[in-house]
Amino acid sequence: MGIVGLGKGPVSLVSQMDMSFGARRFSQCLVPFHTPPSISSKMSFGSGSLVSGLGTVMTILVALEDPTYYYVTLNGISVGSTYLPFRSSGSITKGNMFLDSGTPLTIVPRDFYNRLEAEVKRVVDLPLIDDPQMRTQLCYGRDVQAKGPLLTAHFDGDANVELKQASTFIEAKDGIFCFTVTPIDDPGGIVGNFAQTDYLIGFDIDGSTVSFKPTDCTKL
Repeated sequence: MGIVGLGKGPVSLVSQMDMSFGARRFSQCLVPFHTPPSISSKMSFGSGSLVSGLGTVMTILVALEDPTYYYVTLNGISVGSTYLPFRSSGSITKGNMFLDSGTPLTIVPRDFYNRLEAEVKRVVDLPLIDDPQMRTQLCYGRDVQAKGPLLTAHFDGDANVELKQASTFIEAKDGIFCFTVTPIDDPGGIVGNFAQTDYLIGFDIDGSTVSFKPTDCTKL
């Protein structure tokens, strides 16, 4: 068993692709958590990995000092119709988040998380579940997947990505569904793989873009 490097660094598989692949790009479609193991996520590389068509949105990859990660700019998240900016001041640092398929939870700065959690609590008309094993996580019963709010991530370039309700709250224990966003004491964060499920996501190294297309990844 080995590891395939998919970062933007010079030794990764993607960076070493030449024109025989058609382009330095790849796409992924991650199946939701708890999908039967007989159904796998999908990846494609090169010219056949272009993501386009109805519903596709695109944002710019931001070049920062560390070339490994896929940095993007998250302007804010809407909980239903309520927009919450990434920073209370309204000023946004370019490349404030990076996409990582190896990190399950989405991680955001604590100030942003506190505002996000407060708004989710306000709109979810369900009792909270306080489970010692879940520590400080925001958790509800199974009804939250049907009655929870729709979250929309707003990336630069008017790339608005609706976060699937089935991936916003994940069954952490039998009958206990917990919020898949967590805080960090840092100015930046990570878009985790729960938030990326059921999207065909195209990473174009040469074009410096990331594209999102709503897709039932279990049917690809």
